[in-house]
Amino acid sequence: MSDMRTWRTWGHGGMWHTGGWGTRGRAGPSGAGAVPGRAPGSEAAVAPSMKSPAVVGVLCTDSQGLNLGCRGTLSDEHAGIISVLAQQAAKLTSDPTDTPVVCLESDSGNIMIQKHDSITVAVHKLLS
Repeated sequence: MSDMRTWRTWGHGGMWHTGGWGTRGRAGPSGAGAVPGRAPGSEAAVAPSMKSPAVVGVLCTDSQGLNLGCRGTLSDEHAGIISVLAQQAAKLTSDPTDTPVVCLESDSGNIMIQKHDSITVAVHKLLS
């Protein structure tokens, strides 16, 4: 039985892109590359987000702050705070269907954070 999970990344033109985690129990098509303590296929799910030259970091975390996969400038040490920021932002709205996006802005780029179901995704993007 396959368990498909979805993720979103901040992509070209300021749009969120939705993709799939893959089938539970495998890390990508061959099952190779599994990382202990991470969701199966999470590294494969993070990789497409890094194809844009402006994207320099991607991180996926669960609601407990467990790093499910990361690449680039975002690392395991960021997972907890990214999870908490998304949870706290969700408390600012009374509409349970409204999913806020947290945007951390700096002179050099932005980190966009959004929770989707039980997964939180952060994307670090340089300014063009």
